[in-house]
Amino acid sequence: MELAVPPSLLEAAAGPGLGAQVSAALAEAGPGPAYPALADVAPAKVLLFRSLLEAPGKEGAERLNQGTLYLASALRGAGVAVVLSDAKVSRFARDPQERRTLGRLLEEHPDLGLVAIGLYDAYFEEAAVLVDFLRARLRARLAVGALMPTRDPEAALVHLPGVDLVGRGAGEDLLPRLALLAAACPPGPLDDAALGGLLALDGVLAADGGDAVVWAGAETVLRAPDLDSCTLDFSFMERRDAESGPALCLSRGCASACHFCTSPDQGRFQGKSALEVGRVLSAYGRRLKELYGSWSAVPAAAFGIGFYDDDFLADGARAKAVLEVVRRSPFHLRFLQASIRACFRRGPGGRLVGLDEGLLDALSPELFLPKLGRGALSEDPQLYLGTESFCDAELARLGKGYGAAEVETAVRALSGRGLRQAHHFIAANARTRPEDVLESLARIARLREECGPAFGLLEPVIPHLVSFPGTASLRALQREALDGQVERRGLLAIAGFPEFDYPLTERDVPADGDVAAWVERLARKGPGVDWGAELEGLLFEWLLTSERLSARGVEPERAARLRRAVDAQARFAQAAA
Repeated sequence: MELAVPPSLLEAAAGPGLGAQVSAALAEAGPGPAYPALADVAPAKVLLFRSLLEAPGKEGAERLNQGTLYLASALRGAGVAVVLSDAKVSRFARDPQERRTLGRLLEEHPDLGLVAIGLYDAYFEEAAVLVDFLRARLRARLAVGALMPTRDPEAALVHLPGVDLVGRGAGEDLLPRLALLAAACPPGPLDDAALGGLLALDGVLAADGGDAVVWAGAETVLRAPDLDSCTLDFSFMERRDAESGPALCLSRGCASACHFCTSPDQGRFQGKSALEVGRVLSAYGRRLKELYGSWSAVPAAAFGIGFYDDDFLADGARAKAVLEVVRRSPFHLRFLQASIRACFRRGPGGRLVGLDEGLLDALSPELFLPKLGRGALSEDPQLYLGTESFCDAELARLGKGYGAAEVETAVRALSGRGLRQAHHFIAANARTRPEDVLESLARIARLREECGPAFGLLEPVIPHLVSFPGTASLRALQREALDGQVERRGLLAIAGFPEFDYPLTERDVPADGDVAAWVERLARKGPGVDWGAELEGLLFEWLLTSERLSARGVEPERAARLRRAVDAQARFAQAAA
């Protein structure tokens, strides 16, 4: 992919890092007038996008994204006018309807001064088209944030030359300040007041009209110091956001440190207090009455709350307090996301020392039952668990912090309490061996037989791990000279500046050809896999392949590898019996 980038910006960006390349003019100016100098400016009107990643026809495709809700609420709380677009960033280049939708909105709001876009690796090309579209039609500052800019702000700025501002981490405090800056100084070179305001910030990288790069504390990843202070304005919520029940994110991060994680909050956790969660639910309830006119007109499903947090159970004491709030409210739980680790008590060094029975007991199935008597009982999963694998070797590779025995213990404990589960299962990564596949399948089939419908996998399953730039999983592959197994759909590159190369990662392909072939077949099957039959079929296939190769005297290493895997599975089955 070739991108036209102003040469002056590249010159400013060259060398050991952008932080060392702040222009001489800025260095001489020092901190300047700072943020208060912009206080007498009316903030610019800001455009946000309601949803980013959802696909057509998928449940929640039109639902207000939680990140957008937090940002819109912070902006309105600071007196900033907000406009929400229905255009989907993730398919903006491919779907003419998305461009028509946004074009009409821009005609209705020609006075927009700032556009904020959540940028992810998965749809970088679509976002690039969106940026060009906006730049051709608006005289406004364009800002990007979210995961890709947080991991690599330099690449985001260099490879999206139409963007003025890159933010890292949480944006609730930052975006209202950027709205002031955008009002004080439209696109083009920044004046002294705007430069002062910019340099008073943290977590920002900016292009000064294409002539320089401004490092505004961009080494810092911004975090909300207290989530209770991040209010949610439910007036942004419409009927389409509520009719099937909202999916709320009331915490950030988790206690785990998975090797493939891209979150800036990896290994960190903070959540709204139980008291604040009660206030959030009350505010949502008031909005329901506003939307439907009376309680009797509200759809029963709208009273079901999903907690879409990375790990709702990460802080056990908080989780129990929040569950008690839900129990006393008119609302019921639709689902929550959690981890296997959170089901256990932790000892010295974070070691898992036994099930947290009190926490699991607090997850009463009654919490998932509608309280108003007007809704049918759902058969959907109640717990979504980021398990990822059922094989010891794979769990270690992924950095999950537990083994297959802990997975089985947690599954049995949850199933025994009548809680329906959907476990995330990443079928393979670059280092997956045949015996790893067979071990996972055997444990899945056994748990399915033992626990019945309470235990299930999220389907369609996730066929491949994805090792994004900057992750521990990619660094491990590079150390082992296996980074060639990371399939890429492109490379963002500019001739003469290799330090800004940024791979657009698609998936990790197993180095073992037999595993790679199985994963491709599994991906085509879609939902409804019979895991017992999958295990038996694969055992038979690999045994026959091994015997055939041995009889022909070809590929002896492959034949031996498959036979070892089949024999290992036989020993595993015997031990389990």
